[in-house]
This record gives sequence, structure tokens and C-alpha cells, in this order.
Amino acid sequence: MTPDVIGMEPGHRNRMQVNVKLIVLGLVVVIIAAAGVAVFLTSRPGFFARYHTLTRRYDTLQSSVHKNMACNECHTDSRGPVVYEAGLIGDFYVSIFSRPTEPVLTKMGKPTSQACLNCHEYGWSTESTRTMKVPHPAHLRISAEKRDCVTCHKWTAHEEAYMEKHKSMPFSGVCATYGCHAGWKKTEECSTCHHTLNPDKEAWKKAHPAAVKSIGPNACLGACHEATQCRLCHTTGKTPVFTGLTAQTGLKAIEALHVKPDWIQQHGTQALADKSKCLVCHVSEGECQDCHAQRPAFHGSPATWLGTHKDFAKDKRRCLTCHQEAWCTECHNQFKEMR
Repeated sequence: MTPDVIGMEPGHRNRMQVNVKLIVLGLVVVIIAAAGVAVFLTSRPGFFARYHTLTRRYDTLQSSVHKNMACNECHTDSRGPVVYEAGLIGDFYVSIFSRPTEPVLTKMGKPTSQACLNCHEYGWSTESTRTMKVPHPAHLRISAEKRDCVTCHKWTAHEEAYMEKHKSMPFSGVCATYGCHAGWKKTEECSTCHHTLNPDKEAWKKAHPAAVKSIGPNACLGACHEATQCRLCHTTGKTPVFTGLTAQTGLKAIEALHVKPDWIQQHGTQALADKSKCLVCHVSEGECQDCHAQRPAFHGSPATWLGTHKDFAKDKRRCLTCHQEAWCTECHNQFKEMR
């Protein structure tokens, strides 16, 4: 019989102990290497592009000045950096063997102001050459508040093109209810400039000289009106034909629908009827894509959806909001005999 370890000769026992230590050391090296590879490959945003719900976030990041930053430099995990890194390692190996639509173990919160200040620490500098693009009164007004930077800079990194486009969007009562605009204008003041929100046109004719004196003619001529329109009214008394204003493009009616409790359930009907009205304010369709990337509740159970989806597909446009028609054709061609 082969002698056990206790009965072994010292030389054999030593060799076995060395072999055990080498095996343990090898396993440790393999584990450390496996963890190191995972940490390295998940340290860049490109790792998250594999997740269906985050693909657009990655794509929009590529046109941002933040594109070379690791995700956790902005999106901190409230559970701490150790748990965050452990989650990344786990998600890396989970994604090798399966393709979940979003990370399973990694949790990233919204960027905190401190995360922003790690890079933008001179944002409050009095040196004009460094802060000439910063609207000082706005920042000074909120400097004492506990408001995160991303409350206003909500499109930073992932929607920077939208940040520029939204400056030309029509300001309205809806805008005034959001965090970045609330506090510097009261909702009832919107009609001072956006007078199309006021249905009483005769009252505006009397009030507009004071409004122009208050805000200056450049504010009127910057986006909405032309000087020839002013001259026509002031020299002939005839009311000019104004085009492209909020009330005349049908946006006022849609704006009123936004505050109704069932708006989320009903907004698809409006979008299918005329998506161009949505895109006056929702300049980027990314907001739609982020929401529609989630499986809608009305789809019901995946086990029964195949048999019931034909009732919803009668208006094909609803399906094509999220799906590609080629997918339908590819699947239906496999079951031609069932038609």
C-alpha cells in the first residue's frame, strides 16, 4: 500500500508540501491575473457598450470631451470602490457566458457635485479667462444650495449635442417646472416673452410695449420676430402674420397633455401622429430610446407574448418604434405554413 503523508519519508513529504504550495500559489496567481484582466478591460466605457440598455450611452459619449474617462470617475457607487470593482469583475465574466441587457452586479449612481469638482475645481475662479463661459449670476445664486451639478447639467457627457440644441427650444411653463430653470422665473412670467401662451391677444397688444422696454428688442428679434413685422404694425396698424410660434405650431395643446396622469400611456398616440412636434423640445430621440429599451409592461409574459402580439401589431408603427421590420420578416418566414 502507498504510505500516507505521515508515514512518508521526509524527502517525499517535503516534495508533496512543495507541490501543494506551488499549486496554491499558481491558483492565487491565476485568480489575481483573472481579476486584473477583468479590472483592466472594464475600466473603460467601451465595456458597457455590450449591454443593450447602455449602447446609446456609449455611442453618445464618443463625441464628448469626457470620452476617455472611466465611468466610476463620475458615476460613484454608494457601496464603495471595493464593492464596485468586485461587481465589475463579476459582470465581466457573467457577460462572457451570457448577454444580459444591463450589468447584473455593477451599480452606478448619478454623478455627485464632488465628482465634478475633482476636475472642475477652478469653476468658481474669479479669473475671467478661465470662467468666461460660466454664467456667474446663475452659479452664484445656487452656490449655497445642496443642488448637484447634474440637476442642470443633466446632458453632460452623454448628450452634449443636446445641451447646445436645447438652448433654441421654446421656453414655456413646462420648462419652468424643472430643476434647472425653477427659481429664476415664475411660471406666470413666461408669457412676458412667450406671449403666445396668452390666449388674450388684445391684452397683449396693450402690454407688449412695456415688455419690450423691459427685456429689450433684441430678445424679441433674436429668434421669433423680424423688424419688418414691428414696422408693419407701428406704421400701418395692420397685424403681421407670425409663423413658427408656439401656439401656431400646436405645441400648446400638447404641453397641456403632459401634466395629465395618463400622459405616459397616451403619449405614443401623439408621437405616431406627428413626431416632429415632439422633437421641437425633445431634440434628441435618445430619451425615447432609453425608455423604449426596457421591455414594455403591456407585452406581458415572454411565455405568452408570441401568441398575443399580433393584436398589437395591427398598427405596425407601434412595433417599429423599437423593433426593425427585418426581425419580423425573419421570424415570420420560419412559420409560413402557419399562416
